Amino acid sequence: MPIYEFKCLDCGKTFEKLIFKSEEEKELICPYCKSQKIEKMLSGFYSTCKGSFTSKSSCGGKGFGFS
Repeated sequence: MPIYEFKCLDCGKTFEKLIFKSEEEKELICPYCKSQKIEKMLSGFYSTCKGSFTSKSSCGGKGFGFS
């Protein structure tokens, strides 16, 4: 079940919400200020790599990595 992160455009606070159907997203309100001006945020994700974290690590392959 997807958990999404949202930001209130009025008070600026962020919160997470478990969303089962797309209709539920339309009914969201900020739990802090009760505003309906909500924006879905792009959440980060967690990933692991084998070996040391270098440009030649197994994460990116073929020498593509982060510097």
